[in-house]
Amino acid sequence: MSKLFGDYIREKREALRREDPEYSIRRVALRIGIHHSYLSKIERGEPASLSEKRVLALAEELGENPELLMVMSGRVPESLRRAVFSDPEWAVQVLERIKTEKRS
Repeated sequence: MSKLFGDYIREKREALRREDPEYSIRRVALRIGIHHSYLSKIERGEPASLSEKRVLALAEELGENPELLMVMSGRVPESLRRAVFSDPEWAVQVLERIKTEKRS
């Protein structure tokens, strides 16, 4: 996992924890089926990976879009893979636009 992904996950989890103690690192890790030290490692951006199943569980836990978290974690959801194969030229155009558009 990357530092960017870890920072994003930690920020989302901490925002939820401010409102509800059920979002402590230990409780979230337990609910998605990993050890809290492993989730901590991910949040710090240290080398670690989550299976697709765990990324999807984390997305559900944090109320995030599952496909977004899959991409952020470095994985490509099957639905996006199928879209790319169905129209590769369109996919290249979209990817180029994503890379070149300035985000404000």
